[in-house]
Amino acid sequence: MRMTTLYDLRDEDWNDDAKKGIENWLMEPRALILCVYFRGEKLSASCDIPLFPVYDLTYFVRQPDYIFKVDTFHDEIVFGTFVDSVESNMIEILENVYAPYFFAITTWPDSVKSEFCTQIHTFLAKLTDMYYKMLGLTVLYIPREGQQLSFEKASTDLELVKRLEGVVVYWTHQIKSCLEDQAFVASQNELLCPSDEYDFWIYRLENLSALRHQLKNPAVRHITKILVTTHSTFINQFQSLCEEIIYKRKEATSNIEYLQVIKQPCAVLECVIDPDEISKHIPQIINLFRFIWMESPFYNSEARITNLFKALSNQIIILCKTYINLDDLFSGETKKALGEFSKCIDCCKKYREIYDVMAEAHNDVNPGSWELDTGSIFNYIDSFVQRCFDMLDVCNCMIIFGRIDELEDIPKPMFAGARGEQFENKCDQIEHMFNNALDKVRAVTHTILDVQAPSWYDEVLQFRTVIKDIEIIIENLVETVFEGVNHVEEAVIALYSLNSYSKRKNLKRIFKRKTAEVWAMFSDEVQEAKKDMVSTRSQHPADLPCFSGRAVVLQMRKNRLIYLKKIMTDASVWLMPCSNSEDVIMHVNRLMGAIDVAIRELWISWTHNLDEKCGAGLNRTLMRKSAENPGLMECNIDVNILELGKEALHWENLGLDIPLHAYQVYMKMKNVFYVYESVLAVVKGYNKILDSLSDEERLLFKPLTTACEKKVQPGITKLTWTSTMSDAYIADCVVQIGELQDFLTTYKNCNINLVKIMEKVCDTPLVEFDIYNVFEIKDLRENIREMQIEGAEKILEMYKEIITYLIIVYEGFEPYIGQMAEYWVKYVRRFDRLLEDAIRLSIKATMQNMYKCVHGDGTMAPSPLIKMKLYLRDKEIIYLPDKNEIEDTFTTFLEEIIHVMSTVPRIFEKFALPSGGLRRFKEVLQMDTDCNKLQSLIDAEIYFNLELIKEHIHMWDPYSHIWTVDKDEFMIKYREENHTAIEFEQLIINYSDLANAVQIQETYNQIHFVSLNSHQLKKAIISHCLVWQTKLGELLRRITEYDIDVIYNYVEKNSEDAMKMPADLKELASTMATYERLMDDLPRMEKTFPAVTDKMTTLAKFDVELSSDMMTRHENIPVLWADYLTLLEEAKKALEMNKDKFKAELLEQAEVGIDILIGLTTIFFYLPVR
Repeated sequence: MRMTTLYDLRDEDWNDDAKKGIENWLMEPRALILCVYFRGEKLSASCDIPLFPVYDLTYFVRQPDYIFKVDTFHDEIVFGTFVDSVESNMIEILENVYAPYFFAITTWPDSVKSEFCTQIHTFLAKLTDMYYKMLGLTVLYIPREGQQLSFEKASTDLELVKRLEGVVVYWTHQIKSCLEDQAFVASQNELLCPSDEYDFWIYRLENLSALRHQLKNPAVRHITKILVTTHSTFINQFQSLCEEIIYKRKEATSNIEYLQVIKQPCAVLECVIDPDEISKHIPQIINLFRFIWMESPFYNSEARITNLFKALSNQIIILCKTYINLDDLFSGETKKALGEFSKCIDCCKKYREIYDVMAEAHNDVNPGSWELDTGSIFNYIDSFVQRCFDMLDVCNCMIIFGRIDELEDIPKPMFAGARGEQFENKCDQIEHMFNNALDKVRAVTHTILDVQAPSWYDEVLQFRTVIKDIEIIIENLVETVFEGVNHVEEAVIALYSLNSYSKRKNLKRIFKRKTAEVWAMFSDEVQEAKKDMVSTRSQHPADLPCFSGRAVVLQMRKNRLIYLKKIMTDASVWLMPCSNSEDVIMHVNRLMGAIDVAIRELWISWTHNLDEKCGAGLNRTLMRKSAENPGLMECNIDVNILELGKEALHWENLGLDIPLHAYQVYMKMKNVFYVYESVLAVVKGYNKILDSLSDEERLLFKPLTTACEKKVQPGITKLTWTSTMSDAYIADCVVQIGELQDFLTTYKNCNINLVKIMEKVCDTPLVEFDIYNVFEIKDLRENIREMQIEGAEKILEMYKEIITYLIIVYEGFEPYIGQMAEYWVKYVRRFDRLLEDAIRLSIKATMQNMYKCVHGDGTMAPSPLIKMKLYLRDKEIIYLPDKNEIEDTFTTFLEEIIHVMSTVPRIFEKFALPSGGLRRFKEVLQMDTDCNKLQSLIDAEIYFNLELIKEHIHMWDPYSHIWTVDKDEFMIKYREENHTAIEFEQLIINYSDLANAVQIQETYNQIHFVSLNSHQLKKAIISHCLVWQTKLGELLRRITEYDIDVIYNYVEKNSEDAMKMPADLKELASTMATYERLMDDLPRMEKTFPAVTDKMTTLAKFDVELSSDMMTRHENIPVLWADYLTLLEEAKKALEMNKDKFKAELLEQAEVGIDILIGLTTIFFYLPVR
């Protein structure tokens, strides 16, 4: 366990798990490494390298499969410790493992070893300095080279001395840097406090003491002796620096003693939370600074005291930054943040004031002795205060422009009027602009109170630029809003909507101006009311009486002033003060008093103008016959009575008394007004009925109007405005006239509906096609029939509605029908004639629709209506549907419509009235000139279209030979003509071209109103072309097969003839002649081969089906012919052999003959002569 060197390792850290891990490693020879380390707070031991970060690690390594023994364990084990610093591990390994090895090498050349060792010393010195400097220490690299030599012997090795001089030079550099480090160096984002100054001198004393301790190292002294012995030029500076270290340690010790006095007060200051408490501690700390300044032997310079005050400023800034919570600010606690920033500003100002007071007191005792750099001391304080002011502005803007306030819910500005939404959108834009600017400020929260971060000034400048733009927008918005303001109420509402912006200092001027304008508008309205009161003194509204009407107008003006005064008084709570507001209110009060006086004067004038006998007009009858409009009636009321009632009503509403004689009449006015309104209703109703009737209709309605006149007669002759029976009488009249008016309304509505139905009949064609529909002839006829039936049913339904409305009218006239029979018959006949015209126009529209379908609209050709197809039958082109079907469909069109419409009866038949010369609808339609003319035009279009179709069929005449020529006869004749393969190919291609030409012809053609489909015709013609091609291919195949058979038969027969050997000389001559003939015939036969090949190529080109035997036989023709030629050669040889054979036989026979002849001759000579 003593071999484990981990940081802060104690005996109690060893646990059972760690011990167990060590035992397992010792007992397992295959485990090469043991690692001991802390995992968190627990000590661990494992046979693997940890895969997670550790602070340090002690390792033990063995050879593979090596078993340790107790007595040799320490010699065989390899162990060491790694820390988490790469530099430290590198220093340890290089300095303790590799460097001694390199220093001990003797086999290298001196120059190489010297250069290499110099580089090692330089590297280790710099690496050691860098590593420990990051830890805040000055540690010297002490080389081990030359330590085993005496200084006398080492001084003789010049290369070693040079290397040691290099190390001492680096020591000198390190010591100088340490001695020149006179002040604590803060990081970029760190503010140094007085306690940091005290800690710095503690650190400096420790660093200098550690450096002094290193210089006492025997190895350092040994190196010093070596360089002193060699009189090195670098040793004197090093030794003087060593002496300076002692002086600097004394200085650090003294400064620590004096700075000790501020440690406790500064610690108390650091614990302060509220900035208001900071100022209580500052005088004591400044006095202690002054004590150090006056008493310390080393800390009495203005620079160091200035640094102390700067540290105190930094401490105050840190406390204020801690107190301010920017997260709360940006989360919406603006009022809280305003208090925090204000406290911090006050704290910094108090600190400056205390400093100035104490500095002045010090100078009073010792004039000119306190001359510190206040700009440097308060630089950060001033910057911090400015940033607090910046944030105060941000907070106010958040409240004003962002409506962010934790204590108050600030509503969005709302505007009325047509442009209200536009103004609200502008306010939303302002809020959006501000929120974007605020988001940018929020994004740099970390730099707001960081006095060392100058980027804040750019950010706050951008923020203020946006705020300036917002202020300009608001000023323009205020001006724009007030452009649409027409009266005081709108102006006050507009100011109230924008009131939250008035708290902004830069916007107060425009709001003061607009407030003054509002009061000016109020003043102008008061002056306008005063002028109107003077100019309209003798005028009154037409619907109001003369005296009380003017009084009512004056009272309305007064109420308006009271209302405006209340608005302005209530708004004064939040409106900005205005200098002329009190004068305007004074003028309002005066004008309202003048209005009260004017109303009193008008009442007095009215009472003086009243007649004592003002109630005499109530004795008149209720109604009278109109002299200007004979037949009509008029209301017989005294206008003065009505005027009196209206005047009294308004004066009573104004709270003024009515004279007694007028009051008596006024008390009856409620009933009079009721009777007056009722009489007006009766008169207007009666007059309205008569005015709405034409002369003919007055004759029709005469029995009904006579009944009304009898009911109204008492009101004309005897009933007056004070009669007790007037109410019941008027009610009866109103009921009677109301019933007549209701029936008249029903009559008028029925007539209107009847006319509308007639118009609907006119607009209901029996046949109407969509221009994009094309029909088969059967479908067209079926559709026409269905549309005719459907149209007739619609007209019948409308006919039923006509009858229904006529019955409704009849029921109204039924009680008096005997008195008005003549006029009722005329009334029914009028609508019967209208229905006749409507049906005739409907059928005419139907015929026009059909004519438009077959003729077009006059500017464009007709759209296709009928589908027609062309067919090829019995070598002739026919079209379906044929001529008869088409003519049957269109030439009987009008007749069918008339037949369908014959089901609609005349109206006079329905009501069993005399016809009066009216004919049935069927007869009328059959004799209608327009409909018959349209039928004739349709027939002409049908004949015209059929002629066009015939002309179109002639377009196919150039291709008629394809289907008219007899194919079998043509093939027989064509074979006899013995055509070549090329001619066959051209003819087949010709039919392909014809088929293509047919194919590219338009399949669908519009022939007037017929959509002509030539697909079947084209298909039939192309089929004929394919038949032609097939027959030509088959003919070519048969010819080719015959030619191949000829070749094979020729070869077979001639091969037999050629190989037939002669039996004697006689046959030899014949055989030789046959051979010569066959040889002479070879060129002729060979000339037929290319023709056969061409035919086979043509057959393959047109995919004519060939048997495999035929193709094989054609392919074998060259082989067959080669074999045939070979056979001829063999035949030639055989003939030569036979010829030689016959020649030899002849020679042999000749020799035998000679021998016989010789023998005979000999015999002859040797015969005895007789």
